[in-house]
Amino acid sequence: MEQFKNPPIQEAVIDIQVTLPRDVKLETLTKFHEGVEARFPERQERISWQQGFQISGTGDTHAMRSSRSVDGYLFVSKADGKIVQARRDGFTFNKLRPYSNWETFSAEAKELWERYVALARPSSVQRVALKYLNRIALPLPLHDLREYCLLFPDLPPALPQGMSELFLRVALPVADAP
Repeated sequence: MEQFKNPPIQEAVIDIQVTLPRDVKLETLTKFHEGVEARFPERQERISWQQGFQISGTGDTHAMRSSRSVDGYLFVSKADGKIVQARRDGFTFNKLRPYSNWETFSAEAKELWERYVALARPSSVQRVALKYLNRIALPLPLHDLREYCLLFPDLPPALPQGMSELFLRVALPVADAP
């Protein structure tokens, strides 16, 4: 596979959302660090914060009670640009720049996921997501973005043709496995 001299990937992320058995406590997730301390020397609490508000028919707003709690842990390797999360609702592996290749990234994610599964024993998986965050430096002034992008929105001529941002999201459904 071709390796780019300066790949655009700023971050690669594998995120798996799960349901854990009720007997898996937060303290159980701290044990994820055992055996990976050398690779991920820093442990941080992952804080979940929720705040609600209510708007009445007259337009009055009322802030509802907020909650803040630890819902998992981040294990960080600043030197390698890696973060692994072990949470009550799932597992995430982040690889920051420089990204080498899919084989290396996915092999480490698989190994860490297997540690999480052995420890937390998920009863089900709700979602598996893979994200790449890219930054592409283009020479300015840029005359036609189509020179760099194969997929590009065609704007109706009546709209302004200048574009300050472009976000593309593609969701592909996967049929249930037999």
